[in-house]
Amino acid sequence: MRIGIISDTHDSSRYVRRALEVFAEQKVECILHAGDITGCSTASTLAMAPGNRMIAVFGNCDTERLSLRSAIETSGGEIHDRVFDGQVDGKTVTMMHIPRGINHAAASGKYDLIVFGHTHRQDIQRSSTTLVVNPGAGQTVIVDTADMSATAQSLA
Repeated sequence: MRIGIISDTHDSSRYVRRALEVFAEQKVECILHAGDITGCSTASTLAMAPGNRMIAVFGNCDTERLSLRSAIETSGGEIHDRVFDGQVDGKTVTMMHIPRGINHAAASGKYDLIVFGHTHRQDIQRSSTTLVVNPGAGQTVIVDTADMSATAQSLA
């Protein structure tokens, strides 16, 4: 399965439209958004992407949380208050917006994939058992769960 990772879209319809094009080209089946969606139209657009499961976490700029939650959940997606801990295609995933505890989580060996945002800078790191990804603002990362490879792409 391919996972499309995005963060810090800050209601940029241009970046969201481009991300969805990339996700369609890459045959992404799950979208992870690491926070700072900020707009309901952006949330709905991402959550309604055909053939995709959408999982998101709130970011520090997501002030309209009830509206965002409604937009995402109405479209079949899910959004979590601070942290998502769960499974995607049999891989153990944790996702948060602000990267508190990232090093501890990676060192624990508990996760196959750790996703965060907030810094607006792309960061892809690999330990022996864990892939850590911040897609950065205006960028996306595609993770293939078959081999846990990560491919970065600019949305500009």
